Amino acid sequence: MEYNFYLEQKYLYEGQVEARILTATQAEAMGYKDDYIAACTGHKLYVDGFDSIDAIRSYLGDLVNCTLIE
Repeated sequence: MEYNFYLEQKYLYEGQVEARILTATQAEAMGYKDDYIAACTGHKLYVDGFDSIDAIRSYLGDLVNCTLIE
């Protein structure tokens, strides 16, 4: 995998975002890679790769109506 961590972001059609941090191993097991996009029932899914948890947290700070799923 290209990055150490990945952020799975579900953009719900109601205007909410649900995000989950994944390790490279978890992302790979789910078939994700950097810049993965999929249209799903009820949401659009985006996956982005990051080098660190701090980089993800900084990115999350810019998202509106976002809930981090732990």
